[in-house]
Amino acid sequence: MLTGSCFKNGMLPLELPAADLDELYKDAAAGLELAVDLEKQEVVRPNGQPPVKFSIDPFRRHCLINGLDDIGLTLEHRDAIEAFETRRTTVWPWLDGIGYAKKGQKVVAVPTKKNGPKPTEW
Repeated sequence: MLTGSCFKNGMLPLELPAADLDELYKDAAAGLELAVDLEKQEVVRPNGQPPVKFSIDPFRRHCLINGLDDIGLTLEHRDAIEAFETRRTTVWPWLDGIGYAKKGQKVVAVPTKKNGPKPTEW
């Protein structure tokens, strides 16, 4: 659950072996700068020390590199969504409903009957 929340908020949670964490901790405690290279999937260490490799799900990596949240990911398919909406209106117009606004039009409120049937009393 925490991992999913991290990804949804643009953070990269990493699971690394204890030995790698110890080395990174020593670098950080010494005030050395560490960098995460998401494209190469490695933590870059200072002074030419070997980087610490990690792996990440390709989909999560794609989203983080491209700054995509759920809405941004959906909007990657904007053309397909708009094509579907156009086709839906043509093929199944009843799905547009009474108050469904066409592009550039206003949604019209439909009045309800005040003197309709009374609810059944049990």
